[in-house]
Amino acid sequence: MPKNYLFAFVVTLSITIVPLSSFSHHGWSYYKENVEKIVTIVDLKLRNPHDQLLVEDEDGKEWNLLLAPPSRNRRFGFDGSNIEVGDEIGIIGQKHTSKYEIKVHCIFKENEKIYTYRYPNGRTSYEFMRNKPNC
Repeated sequence: MPKNYLFAFVVTLSITIVPLSSFSHHGWSYYKENVEKIVTIVDLKLRNPHDQLLVEDEDGKEWNLLLAPPSRNRRFGFDGSNIEVGDEIGIIGQKHTSKYEIKVHCIFKENEKIYTYRYPNGRTSYEFMRNKPNC
């Protein structure tokens, strides 16, 4: 009888853990609505798996801005040295359908573009958008 319990436990564990691990890597399918915002940087999190900026909008809402992975950002020239907490920036991106989170396509500071989301081949995320805002 104990072997049956052990077998049932292992099967149950594999049924629950394997599917949960597949959710750990996200895709961009939940980022749909195009947004343009002026925000103030509250915190910089320049680390894996994605560089992130925590920002506050004009209504006082905090947003999590997702950028490309750090190694890719550094390869294409963005290391965060040109922004700091308290800076006001403009962003163009796509808002998550249920979270205060935005996949950022472009960041502007003082009317100068300082960041563009790039894929490993160098193409920008903006190039793949159907309804392109002016980035």
